[in-house]
Amino acid sequence: MKRLRMKFYDPVEKKSKTISIDGVIDGLTQDDVEPVMEGLIGVLVPASSLVDEASIVETTTEEIFNLIEN
Repeated sequence: MKRLRMKFYDPVEKKSKTISIDGVIDGLTQDDVEPVMEGLIGVLVPASSLVDEASIVETTTEEIFNLIEN
């Protein structure tokens, strides 16, 4: 699974906040992601936050067992 991880830094509180979104598309660039991150400031992260970094993280899951399938 690919996940977009967006990291913000709040210099007032000296803390970082990370927001992750599952199922991102291939080929995202800084020009695609940075404006979206700027739009989240003051909405999902404090207004004093700054855009720090963005990464695409890919993980794999290996199921060991599943006793109750839904």
